[in-house]
Amino acid sequence: MFEIGPALREARERRGLAFGDVEADTAIRTRYIRALEEEQFHVLPGATYTKGFLRAYAEYLGLDGQLFIDEFNSRHHDARAPQDQPIASRPRSRPHQRRQRRESNLVMIVLAAIVAVSALVLLATTFPNSPTARYPDTTTPSTSTSTPTTTAPDAGKRKHKKHASPERPRLDVALVLSSSTFVRVTTQTATGPGAVTTKGTDLGNGLLVDPAVTGSSRVEFTARAPIFLRLGNPAAVTITVDGKAVRMPTGVTPTSVIRIVAPGVVRA
Repeated sequence: MFEIGPALREARERRGLAFGDVEADTAIRTRYIRALEEEQFHVLPGATYTKGFLRAYAEYLGLDGQLFIDEFNSRHHDARAPQDQPIASRPRSRPHQRRQRRESNLVMIVLAAIVAVSALVLLATTFPNSPTARYPDTTTPSTSTSTPTTTAPDAGKRKHKKHASPERPRLDVALVLSSSTFVRVTTQTATGPGAVTTKGTDLGNGLLVDPAVTGSSRVEFTARAPIFLRLGNPAAVTITVDGKAVRMPTGVTPTSVIRIVAPGVVRA
């Protein structure tokens, strides 16, 4: 038996990490990190998400996440109880249940807004505005003489050739998950805003996707290359692009940015 909170705090301080560093690397909010280290598990959304945060944080610190899950189950959670039952350290109350439903509704609204914005962006890139047609040039006759002046066919008209840039390929990406992990996707920059159309818990900088909760072990989306990925547990994820599995780059960690450039081209 060991203390969950002190073990996490000691590992973080030994690595010289501040709360802001952990939040930036794992996408777990600072208030949840403090709650884990102080064993105030009632602050977290529920037992299922608590175990997901606990595993991701422990493995980020180089610890065995399963040991922390087992210790949490033995001291604070009855594994035979339903998944959504509040953990023992938080008393039941009807106001809490209503507040939890409001939070769930808010998460669904945010995800719906992300889907709508992504659809508008795809429409804008698929159907760009057509260029405005040029007005024909007119030739003004000379007034200095009665003899009409003939203008050369190309006089006054200089055509500039426009070289259109090749269109970025559209990729169908599927992430097959063997266990819970946070997933962050963006098509702008490695630190730009993400857009993932899947169920999960909104962590601000990504989604914690738990197959046991979402009812699916796949995260699917379509976007134009390049696509930037950050995974909380890369070893638990298999990447498929356009229906074909691709090899995960070597040396990938939770802080690495994975780039999907083209079908079969994945770099770190």
